[in-house]
Amino acid sequence: MGGLSEELAVAPMLDEAQVIAWLRTNPDLVERHPDLLETLELSHKSGAAISLIERQVELLRAKNRRFEDRIASLIDFARDNERRATNMHKLARALIRAPSLASVAAALRACMREDFDIDDVFIGINGTAFLRHDIEGIVPIEPESVIARAYDNFFRTRLVECGPIDEARARLLFPRCDAIIHSAAIVPLEKEKNLGMIALGSREADRFQPRQGKLFLEMTAELIAAAVRARLT
Repeated sequence: MGGLSEELAVAPMLDEAQVIAWLRTNPDLVERHPDLLETLELSHKSGAAISLIERQVELLRAKNRRFEDRIASLIDFARDNERRATNMHKLARALIRAPSLASVAAALRACMREDFDIDDVFIGINGTAFLRHDIEGIVPIEPESVIARAYDNFFRTRLVECGPIDEARARLLFPRCDAIIHSAAIVPLEKEKNLGMIALGSREADRFQPRQGKLFLEMTAELIAAAVRARLT
């Protein structure tokens, strides 16, 4: 007896793991015995039998589809980052060119709506640093004000808060918004100096989520804080 039968008969008591290990160290087995491709059959999901080579082609196609999906996902992610970087640049230019605090608030609101699809924006400045009450779009936050009490934990921790927002808080921060705000991001301005806060509101309930990335929000807050600080009198 010769050929493949002799090769496999060397160890008739091999278990499955040993057979797999042996095949891994002898990947040219089928090349040396091409008749195997005609005799080996594998069950298919449909119930029909398919040859080994058909099964290999099927696995390669599935693997290729997974790679294509991954590449497409990476391309979409790169495009999103590029678009976001472009919009951040536009926001920075708008804030730099704003001649006053009122125009800073207006520029921020316009950029958020047009470029970031944010429905409304709130800018609150610590009352000790901002004594005026007549600048549209800028809200002074006094220590015992309604907003200060509603966001007591935020002002204590000064950590970014993202997620759903209840109707009472939404009306408190976005009283003039036409849309019903369902989620928001609350971000400190100058965290160490406690300059104030910004809030970005969205009608989409899942737009802001507790575990989302905070980098974009923190960068936006830094731009706004610099623009506000430069125009405080």
